[in-house]
Amino acid sequence: MGTYCRGTKEDLDELLDLANMVFSMSSGSVDFERLLPKAYSTERNMLAEHHLIKENDRIKALIDVLPIELKMGEESIKAGYVGTVSVHPKARGKKYMITLMEEMEAQQRIDGTDILILDGNRHRYQHYGFERAGLKYCFNITGDSIRHCCNAKGHKEKEYSFELIHQEDEERINAAFALYQKRKVTARKREDFYLCLRSWEADTYAVLAAGKCIGYLNVSADEGNVFEAELEEINELPFVIRSFMTEFGIDELGMNIGMDEVAKLEILDRMSDYYTVNTSHLIKILNYEKVLHFLFAWKLTALEDTHGIQEGSFVIGVRPERKDRQNNYALKYKQGKVLVEKTDLEADVVLEEKELVKTLTTSYYFHVVQKPDSPFQNAPKGWFPLPFFLPEGDAF
Repeated sequence: MGTYCRGTKEDLDELLDLANMVFSMSSGSVDFERLLPKAYSTERNMLAEHHLIKENDRIKALIDVLPIELKMGEESIKAGYVGTVSVHPKARGKKYMITLMEEMEAQQRIDGTDILILDGNRHRYQHYGFERAGLKYCFNITGDSIRHCCNAKGHKEKEYSFELIHQEDEERINAAFALYQKRKVTARKREDFYLCLRSWEADTYAVLAAGKCIGYLNVSADEGNVFEAELEEINELPFVIRSFMTEFGIDELGMNIGMDEVAKLEILDRMSDYYTVNTSHLIKILNYEKVLHFLFAWKLTALEDTHGIQEGSFVIGVRPERKDRQNNYALKYKQGKVLVEKTDLEADVVLEEKELVKTLTTSYYFHVVQKPDSPFQNAPKGWFPLPFFLPEGDAF
């Protein structure tokens, strides 16, 4: 049987060989050093936390965790983004992943991590306590839809051009980072910013008007999706996108954003042929007081007008799946301020951990609240669902 250990710098080549081999079996040729330079490039290769199972000193299974800090003004929560989950084909069935997940979570709790995030198969990771969270709006933009949108606006035409940003373009990277920091929630530091934009082989273009950089577009390698679009004047987005599609000969373009980007949602609705609403990431909450407070504050920050958010309090009981103990948390909102604290008050609703994530942060809430006996009918108006979405540059 294998032995659990923490990875060191000496393990890097071998663990990358294992990860590349495992993922190449289902996804074609994979090179994690190229795909995720923010974690595996030479200058960043010990940023991730490596959890390994070894047999006879050879790595047979691994999980990596990339530490990130989600920041919103003066508030922040500590997150661990779980990725590169790999088991050697000849080591499957030995329950190595169960051991790795347990050891990883235990270490994250010791380190004070508030929330774990990952992307992958929902039913596979539900076994470890993860559930789908957040909403993302997936817009489909066509040549016709963008043309009609731009013509309807009566915008005074500008000339836009696009230049690829390279790692040595400090001035443009600084300009892009300044725009990125205007997002409601951020997860990157300046030193990581460019490498995050390079995730999944994406390209980042400076948007130029009259020779001045007025924004950036982070675009998938096949130029079929815009992962991020930040501009000095967001109302220029339709015209920037039309120019980009024209310059690169693109007939159809996708763009995903979270429910917190209210201004962009309205603009993209006019730009698009249609959109779908999907869940975003899988999460597991480790610190309910901090995370619920952060998500509630995130929703308030996203709204231009909070009059639709009713003042009041609501007590949520959280029942761990494998334990008898239940913890109750009082959520309070009054005079623009949020308070979440552990309480002995009786719960208005009791939810198992995964059920809580699904109900409070996704459109499943609208299904639950319509049930005749739903305790959420007594929840203060406008509180739920809560936002959770990170762009591709943050994914691991």
